[in-house]
Amino acid sequence: MKTSPATSVSVWMARHTALVWFGIFLNALFIVPLLLWPRWMLDLFSIPLEQLVWARASAGLLMIISTFYVPAAIDLGRYRANAYIAVFPSRTFGATFFFLAVVLFGQPPGFLSISFVDALIGATTLYCLIRIKALEKQSAAGLIQ
Repeated sequence: MKTSPATSVSVWMARHTALVWFGIFLNALFIVPLLLWPRWMLDLFSIPLEQLVWARASAGLLMIISTFYVPAAIDLGRYRANAYIAVFPSRTFGATFFFLAVVLFGQPPGFLSISFVDALIGATTLYCLIRIKALEKQSAAGLIQ
């Protein structure tokens, strides 16, 4: 059974969309507790912080960042640039910053959870974008039947 180029691309676009929404959901798992119960969330990850306003501010910023992922999740064809920006610099910076904060600068290991979420979603969505681009290029060249 042969797959049409449109079907192949649409399958990878659907995968990308699902991963982006999953990433937004994972972000919400940080946002909601940090906004409503910051002390509980910080204690859960053994992150010392006295001024809880900074935890809430971080949650607010993560919420704002997460809203920028939505356009590409709704219409990847129209918001392709947003999809790439969600990987570079957004997810890449988050993964790198928090990983290096722990490994090089002795921050609490609880920050690795943020790093791993960003790395996982960033890598998987980037893979989808690469596959989509390759399939579109093959389709344009008439190589997929």
